[in-house]
Amino acid sequence: MVPWLPLLIALFWMLGTFGAFWLTRWSQEVSNPEQLTVFVIAATILFTIGYVARIAMQKPEPARRVEPSRTLLVRRLILASACYFMILGFVRFRRSDSVGLASVWDRIQNPADGYLRQQMAYLEAAPPTSPLTVALVALGALGTVLAPLLVVYWRSIPTWLRLIGLIGVATHISYFLYIGTLKGLGDISVMLGAGLLILAANRRAHSPAKRHRKLLLALAAALASLFIAYMVYNQASRANEFDTVGRLSPNPTVEKILGRDAAVGLAVTISYPTHGYAGLAHNLETPFEWSNGLGSSPSIAALAQEQLGADHEGRPSYPQRTEAISGWPAGMYWATVYPWLASDLTFPGAALFMALVGWLLARFWTEAVFHRRILPMLLFGQVCVFIAYIPANNQLGMSPQSVAGLFTLAALYMLGSVHNRGRATLR
Repeated sequence: MVPWLPLLIALFWMLGTFGAFWLTRWSQEVSNPEQLTVFVIAATILFTIGYVARIAMQKPEPARRVEPSRTLLVRRLILASACYFMILGFVRFRRSDSVGLASVWDRIQNPADGYLRQQMAYLEAAPPTSPLTVALVALGALGTVLAPLLVVYWRSIPTWLRLIGLIGVATHISYFLYIGTLKGLGDISVMLGAGLLILAANRRAHSPAKRHRKLLLALAAALASLFIAYMVYNQASRANEFDTVGRLSPNPTVEKILGRDAAVGLAVTISYPTHGYAGLAHNLETPFEWSNGLGSSPSIAALAQEQLGADHEGRPSYPQRTEAISGWPAGMYWATVYPWLASDLTFPGAALFMALVGWLLARFWTEAVFHRRILPMLLFGQVCVFIAYIPANNQLGMSPQSVAGLFTLAALYMLGSVHNRGRATLR
């Protein structure tokens, strides 16, 4: 079962969120249910075909033991990544209006206020161009390292490094708690989950002991429970602050048992990963116009406009054009990842692209688990982030750090593959 674990989890998430969507009030806004269903199922089938094809191409080998030199490299990477998160957190807090730990704690207790203040700050502030900020963006690959490697190599690193790693994670999480958004929490949770999955598969390969698997399962369940609990609290706070409770209609029985705030938060939490399919339905009805290769990633589009003078506003993305036609707000509500990809690839191309995603997921998974390679572990975590946000948007293209990190990892991976093929040829 080890080679198929990521596929099963991904299918459960992709089909589960799509199925749950039809149980929400958002499904009533869909005027093309057949078209929506055919597209989502087709993209999911192509994703599965890509994954299965990759697994069929290469039979997994027995897990290899980690060499001492590899452990030293891992320790250095974890230390560098933890320091990166601490510096990044310091810079972010300094740019915000925090005046101390007391104000940070007050804002964490009221996530809606933090979210509103942060959105206002984004609108008023000029894009940061300091050398330190540019360096932090360029070193975005370090942001992909800490969570998965800290989990996978927890028993191989000294206590002091564990503590530094946890401080780095806590610094990253505290900032997103401060601004009341779930993006950073979601990213770090998915990457921690990816590390737990790799560790669980490695444990299974090395030892059949059930207690290790039960412990890892308990850690994963605790991580998911904490994230969901905060999501309920966060979304209830936003719904009450922005007066959107009336649109949610929480279940009366749930409201009686849990109370109104918790019932509202739960209703929003269920709607949170599912309402994007309503946006996808609107986008499917919008005619295609090529966005000059800049529609799938807002960060790349902004960089192209700033550095190359590209006019991406003249060729807006699918979600932006759909907003002008149907009124579905691209900046407020989600539309899944597919319209972003379709901005450059068309919707048939976006569905075909999912076959490549499945193929890459299988390749990075087998190399991470059975070959114990570091870069595939990190890339596996990034593909997991992509899949986790399929019902929302193209998360890997939303921030400069994630784009820089993904391109850096991909370049290093391709260079390593070329080097390994060259050595095999010489032999």
